[in-house]
Amino acid sequence: MTEKSAYLFAPLLVILIGAVTTEAVFEYKKSLQSLEIYLDKRVILQHSYTKPAIAIGKGKTKYENDLGNFHIEDELLKRISLNDFQVSDDPLLKEGQLEIDLGESPFHVRFSNPKYDVAITLQFESTSEGNVIRLKKSNTNTEYNRMWLRLTALPEEHVYGGGEQFSHFNLRGRTFPMWVREQGVGRNKSTMVTYLADLVAGAGGDYHTSYWPQPTFVSDRLYYAHLDFSFYSLLNFSSKHYHEIEMQENFEKAQIYMGTATSWPKLLEKLTSFMGRQPLPPHWLYNGAIIGLQGGTEKVLSRYRSLKEHNVKISAIWIQDWAGKFMTSLGKRVYWNWRWDKKMYPDLEKIMKQFKEKENVRFLSYINPHVIKGSEMFDEADNEGYFIKSARTGKTQLVDFGEMECGSVDLTNPKAYDWYKKVVQDIAKLGFSGWMADFGGEYLPVDDSVYYDGRPALEMHNIYSELWAQLNREAVKEMGIVNDVFVFMRSGFGKSPGYTSIAWGGDQNVDFSYGDGLASTIPAALSLGMSGMGLHHSDVGGYVSLLCMVRTEELVLRWAEMNVFTPVLRTHEGNRPDRNWQIYTNNATTKSFSRMTELYIKLTPYHGHVASENTNYGYPAQRPLFFHYMNDPQSYEEQYEYLYGQDLLVAPVLLEGQNQWSVYLPPDEWVYLWNSTQIIVKADKKGKGKTVQVHAELGNPPVFYRKGTQWEKLFQSFSKYNTDQRAKSSESFSWQLLWENPLISIYLLLRKLFWYILFND
Repeated sequence: MTEKSAYLFAPLLVILIGAVTTEAVFEYKKSLQSLEIYLDKRVILQHSYTKPAIAIGKGKTKYENDLGNFHIEDELLKRISLNDFQVSDDPLLKEGQLEIDLGESPFHVRFSNPKYDVAITLQFESTSEGNVIRLKKSNTNTEYNRMWLRLTALPEEHVYGGGEQFSHFNLRGRTFPMWVREQGVGRNKSTMVTYLADLVAGAGGDYHTSYWPQPTFVSDRLYYAHLDFSFYSLLNFSSKHYHEIEMQENFEKAQIYMGTATSWPKLLEKLTSFMGRQPLPPHWLYNGAIIGLQGGTEKVLSRYRSLKEHNVKISAIWIQDWAGKFMTSLGKRVYWNWRWDKKMYPDLEKIMKQFKEKENVRFLSYINPHVIKGSEMFDEADNEGYFIKSARTGKTQLVDFGEMECGSVDLTNPKAYDWYKKVVQDIAKLGFSGWMADFGGEYLPVDDSVYYDGRPALEMHNIYSELWAQLNREAVKEMGIVNDVFVFMRSGFGKSPGYTSIAWGGDQNVDFSYGDGLASTIPAALSLGMSGMGLHHSDVGGYVSLLCMVRTEELVLRWAEMNVFTPVLRTHEGNRPDRNWQIYTNNATTKSFSRMTELYIKLTPYHGHVASENTNYGYPAQRPLFFHYMNDPQSYEEQYEYLYGQDLLVAPVLLEGQNQWSVYLPPDEWVYLWNSTQIIVKADKKGKGKTVQVHAELGNPPVFYRKGTQWEKLFQSFSKYNTDQRAKSSESFSWQLLWENPLISIYLLLRKLFWYILFND
């Protein structure tokens, strides 16, 4: 029987033998030479002597850590296919008997290779928590530290998820290592930016590098799979006929949970029920933008007053340097001693209270689970033994975070965990209404670390990010403020979605690059959403500014107009604020941004609706087009536009200097948000919609809504915000700008020269 005929024959076989069940369970069919395992009538594993689905082996993996940019090299020494199999207690097949009826879970299968005297027994079980494949028994010796499991695939199958993936939404055709690390600069080996970042600091990154890799994926065959395993693993989707999951080191701890559904919404409902869902964001979030400011009380309040004079709607002021500042070659950074710097921010406690009561504006802060050496908190934790230890010295392990040596809180130590939970709670008690819970396991070494509970560093590196999320959730839950604080995280793994309130995309470049700029945040949000983390946003304007890579006015406004149609509108000044364009650089920019905050507030009822769908059902806020148009084949290929909820289609302008933009519309009746133009899209012979061209002036991002939606009146009111007024190009040099912002002017001129030299003959 061929693989293709097996797919066609399996449903008929189930009907003929009367094995139809109402719940999704594992079932199997076997013959003398082959085994097929089904989940809810979907064949998910095909095994035969010539095409085995299981293998074990041994190898050596080298982890080179360069400031969180891990470079991993794997040397495979041996791989052994486990060709033979035996299922549970079923009777042995007799010669000439081709097949037996399907058997239902629980059952186990012993895969073996007598030549090498190795065997692995997998248990297939349907439980209240889900359908799970777990290692039941292994008689392999300790020299084997690799295991491969192949799940059956169709050549045309689409697969999504893998955590937060910035380069590719559809995972087919590539391999994705599951290892928490810095995402890297540029993230495209063919670009000059990534080349230079690699050359100077080994920090270029690649298509798969991510702060939030998650061994979870969903298939358009409408099933999900989640690998419960925190050692290094790889999701390999490069074959047309199978998805290979590779587990390294202690693979006997691995378990794979699976579930099925009849539609994408129902599948995400099941997945997020298993993973845990995000709570409703605080309603005050929709009062305007969260403005990132820094530099001390006087400077922050001065900037705030100036923005308010230009009618910028503000829900919160985010002061990341509340604990002090620390200058490095990367730029201005926070001093990682998580105590209020009263010299830099005098009267902060009183000011936060006044702003909350009189101006309805909150304050947000910053924290991560690492503490800088030489600080008050470091000495306190070091004396108590609260940090991860060095196996070599027996003392606190110091980790280099870029000209900052720090201790990392050992979250497996109950006393350290409770101590740090109190540190987080003290931030809320001081008056902050939320914080960026930055970092996680990205920088944690794996060659010299000793954890309190004895787990090896290779097992802890990934799971540390999940524990950090869990600590933050417990901290606010114990205080009863889960729905009144805004806690956002960049790092995650495993079941982080069940502990994280809102994710953010991390440190994008301040540019339009598809590998690491504005565009990359869209597949990041979509992939994370299909992994079970449904609330995501990014820094307006990006963060990383290096060499002559500086932020322009156009980038700031394009980024802001996109973020209006996401759960959160939040700005960041970047790692070099003085060199980069800000929302307050000139009056024209501030006026344009003010309009964006008005639009964001106008969407408040819809923001709340989308968030409630995520909390109640697990539907991500930013959804791929196929989520609601599953019969449109083209929708499975689109990764740079998205549905915000079910009723808005957003196609952000992702290149500079564009006055028009192409938008793909799936079959439906659409209305252009800015002028009420109606477009009826009928499916062609292949079921596809069509692509249209729209005007793309700054301030009017290409957005359509579904005709007949319950939100139609709200969306119709946006037509009065249509404008033909285009923001002044940030690339144009002016004497006024030189006088007001000489640094930015100089860097914009250098930027022009830099790109001209690099990319022109």
